[in-house]
Amino acid sequence: MSNSQDFSIYMMDIQKKDIQMVQRVLNVTGGSKRTYKITNNDKPEKNKIFMVNSDNDESIKKWSRRYLGENNQPTVPTVFVGKRIVKGDHLYNICLPVRATQVLNILDTVTIKEMNFIPELTIGAIADETGLSNETLEKIISMKEGNSQFNALVVDDSLPVRKQMELELKMLGAKVYMAESGEHAIELSKLYEFDIIFLDVIMPGIDGYKVCKILKKDIKSKKVPIVMLTGKSSPFDKVKGTLSGCDTYLTKPLEHQEFQNITRKYISQLDDVVVQ
Repeated sequence: MSNSQDFSIYMMDIQKKDIQMVQRVLNVTGGSKRTYKITNNDKPEKNKIFMVNSDNDESIKKWSRRYLGENNQPTVPTVFVGKRIVKGDHLYNICLPVRATQVLNILDTVTIKEMNFIPELTIGAIADETGLSNETLEKIISMKEGNSQFNALVVDDSLPVRKQMELELKMLGAKVYMAESGEHAIELSKLYEFDIIFLDVIMPGIDGYKVCKILKKDIKSKKVPIVMLTGKSSPFDKVKGTLSGCDTYLTKPLEHQEFQNITRKYISQLDDVVVQ
């Protein structure tokens, strides 16, 4: 997945003065991870967001006929613009008058929640100023949280990596426990039952290979999938990971989609778990 993405916006019956205001707001997104541009093409396409006039009954009816699917679920990412609020699952609203912060916050939220575009959650990557802050991401992701579906343990001595992985796992419905050392991870494994463990290799004290061996010998955690995450990518390191008993060996930086795919692979094998 690319670290930046262009998104197009189709304006359905939005008043000219409001389009002009939105355009001025969108002009500031150039050079950021999410760039937004207005289009006249109303065909549903990947990376396209629809903005609809919520104060116009005919506009809402037209949108409903074209883009409302089964169970009244929208088939396209949709933001209603106006003084009237339109409520529903996967629907978003921008209230008039147009405010720059509200427009950008809503659009960024749509790209995360509806389009699954989150380059900021590339695990192990160096953060830059063109993306969203962890605080903003946490606020958006918290909107998706429900009851915890599974327990995950993250073991890494890097606080930024632990935070990135916590956000990733919360998106999938996990209750996340975190350890900053191998010793702490072993203690937590005795206190709680985990469904999946993410383990860094290079840490102060006991390294990840030794922790993995210890956990795989313990009757309580021997069957728990262990995913090793490291910046070391040589074939020898992967062999060491396999010999230590890990189920998967991944190299950082690790992009959002790859991390989610791996996690879903293991969690989908659990009983009574519906992966979000």
